[in-house]
Amino acid sequence: MTPRTQRAPRRIAVVPAYNEEPTVEAVLDILAPLVDELVVVDDGSTDNTRKVIEAWLPGKRNVRLLAHETNQGMSEAYYFALTDLRERLRSGELDSDDLVFTVDADGQHDLGVLDTLTRITIDEGLDAMLARRDLSDYPKYKVLGNWVMSTWASIWAGTRLYDVESGYRIFRLGALTHALDYYQGYQYSETVEVAVVMCRLGYRVRNDYLVPVPIFRSRTRMRDAVIDLAVMPRAAWRVWRARFRFGALVGRCIAAASAAGGIVAARGAWRAKRRHR
Repeated sequence: MTPRTQRAPRRIAVVPAYNEEPTVEAVLDILAPLVDELVVVDDGSTDNTRKVIEAWLPGKRNVRLLAHETNQGMSEAYYFALTDLRERLRSGELDSDDLVFTVDADGQHDLGVLDTLTRITIDEGLDAMLARRDLSDYPKYKVLGNWVMSTWASIWAGTRLYDVESGYRIFRLGALTHALDYYQGYQYSETVEVAVVMCRLGYRVRNDYLVPVPIFRSRTRMRDAVIDLAVMPRAAWRVWRARFRFGALVGRCIAAASAAGGIVAARGAWRAKRRHR
């Protein structure tokens, strides 16, 4: 009997875009041939980003454009796309081993290493590959801030993270949709929250593979950093709380089963005693 051939995981890229008119088309041109499906989320851009994307779409296969009419933040843009993928997984259209790539629309991610990242993810059976950006040419304050953020994330994740703010990532769809159950997201916090949650859930996460950064771009402000620092312990707490409740439920079920078993045994002994009288 010929063994059933397992299909290769489907590659789905999610690209959030907010006021990326100068760069978005070039990013989509390079990315589209590398994946099986492309999901672009225009997050209420106020420039011509959406017009550029719409002009690029004709003739492109397996490309979807989702849009917010007003800007709601990168976290909400990701949640918009990822919850849609979760519904398609539940319906059976997608598979839990399909791969989800997250790529910024500003050109700061080197797509030339995407195949290498994908191969490592598959060969090592990873649930998440969080590319570690080479920040050697970044301003010193940015390098320091990233170190502080990643060190703080490592405490709450329970494992060493080197670049928790990286938006260049590959996820196994089943693991990612599970993590969404513990994700809230605000402004730019999606990257740090999902990393902490997936580590706390026990998924295999790698964050040490160094990748080049073609350009320096940063829109985050001090307020965003404070938000990210605050959401990480809350994300870890949501996982702990859910596990505690599950453990308590299992304990009650075991206790109830033991009690029921004791009652059955007592009844059996009582009946046996009556028969021997």
